Amino acid sequence: MIWEKFKDQFHESWHKKMQPFIESEECDKIYKFLKKESGRGKTIVPLSSNVFRCFKETSYDDLKVVIMGFSPYHTMRNGIIVADGLLMSCSETGYLQPSLAQFYQAVETELYNGLKLDIDKNPDLKYLAKQGVLLFNASLTTELNKAGSHLELWEPFIKYVFDHVINTSMVPVVFLGKEAIKYEKYTAPFSWIFKVSHPASAAYNNSDWDSEGVFKGINKILKDTNNETIKWLTINK
Repeated sequence: MIWEKFKDQFHESWHKKMQPFIESEECDKIYKFLKKESGRGKTIVPLSSNVFRCFKETSYDDLKVVIMGFSPYHTMRNGIIVADGLLMSCSETGYLQPSLAQFYQAVETELYNGLKLDIDKNPDLKYLAKQGVLLFNASLTTELNKAGSHLELWEPFIKYVFDHVINTSMVPVVFLGKEAIKYEKYTAPFSWIFKVSHPASAAYNNSDWDSEGVFKGINKILKDTNNETIKWLTINK
């Protein structure tokens, strides 16, 4: 039974939500494709144990906001796969990717402009995931050195997550970049939606990423609805 093979990759709180898809024909197609490509000698990233990591680190019961990007990091660093299953996170290498550096800089500017605080710029974004921030991409896998090569493959899964999780939870959704914004079509009416450029584009253009007030905006929504906020940065004392 395929669910038994994958269920440990999800936090227990996701089991009832995810089991129907994992046992579906759509998921079977994804699994067979990835297995076939791997068998042909192609390297798939992230590691298979990290493919569903965003659903392992973030409990469904704690879900507060969704941040959606385009595709996992498609590169290696010193022979190690960079992608670790969380959007922009790079804990496997321990090296701060340029897009994540842009993220930290923009959040610091937006929330603490001019204070010059000592920020813990951790390559692992697990600290956000544990607060209820679902950090996932429009594609959960990609072929090494081919960004976005599995986008079409994962679209049925992305649609399922919107239909059965995000739209029913009515949590704010942040789309990072033009490719991610295309998935706005799956959001429910009256959803809280934020659309901003991806930090990777700023890194590529050697400019500063403008977060356009998105983190303050999310915290205001969370404060107004549930008297909660996200601690976006960890400040060293």
